[in-house]
Amino acid sequence: MNQMDILKKIIEEGGSCCWAKPAVCDACPLGKLKTKPDGSRMSCIEALNIQDMTEEQADARYKEVATRLLLDETIDNI
Repeated sequence: MNQMDILKKIIEEGGSCCWAKPAVCDACPLGKLKTKPDGSRMSCIEALNIQDMTEEQADARYKEVATRLLLDETIDNI
C-alpha cells in the first residue's frame, strides 16, 4: 500500500486506522509529520497531539490531516 492509498483508506474509514498493520503504519505519511529534537520521527499520535482526545475526536483529526495531505499531494502532481 503506497502513501496515497493509505491516506485514501483513512479518509474512507472516517479517520480510523485501526485496520492498519505495522507495515502500513511505517509507510503512513501521518507518522512522518514531525521529528523529535534527536532527529527521530514522532509517532502520528504525538505529531497530531491526540493523546488526550476521545476516539471520535482523534478520528476526526486523522481524517482532517489525511485529507489535507492528499489534497496537497494532488496539487503538487498537477
